[in-house]
Amino acid sequence: MRVLGIDPGTLVAGWGVLETEGGETRRLGSGTMALGRSSTPIAERLYAFRKEVVALLKDWEPDFLALESAFFGRNARTSLRLGEARGCVMATAAEYGVEVREIPPAQVKRRVAGAGNATKDQVARLVGLQLGIEGLEGGDEGDAIAVALCHILEAEGVLGECGAGGGSGDILPPGASPA
Repeated sequence: MRVLGIDPGTLVAGWGVLETEGGETRRLGSGTMALGRSSTPIAERLYAFRKEVVALLKDWEPDFLALESAFFGRNARTSLRLGEARGCVMATAAEYGVEVREIPPAQVKRRVAGAGNATKDQVARLVGLQLGIEGLEGGDEGDAIAVALCHILEAEGVLGECGAGGGSGDILPPGASPA
């Protein structure tokens, strides 16, 4: 199974492609996409994002696209822009026949880092440990890989549904803690 994880944004977005076979999961590729400056009209940035997502779908041919579900922050404008970016990704995936799996951010954190309130750095560090990726930093790329990993763990039935059990069934490398 091949999963494309995307952490959407309108200035920078992250992506990561994971593949699992025979119980082994590995990263095939990951990175970030610069979509323009804040002074660039939103329509142009969304169009650039769409083109990047199309290229990823064509290049990697994923079976699924994993995406964090919407969350509502304090800034309504930021939430609106994030929703526009998410819609762009979902529509593009549908156009290419790729099933989208939305996972709440706290569930992704709970599954891959052991705590629903884990920081971006903690998520990246523990995802890096689980996948053997040295130097993975907290941010868009790490978040994209984390959401893809969460989907894989759920699809493989590793301890039930992603985030189930309030953290008690989370997968951490031996000796690792979310802190």
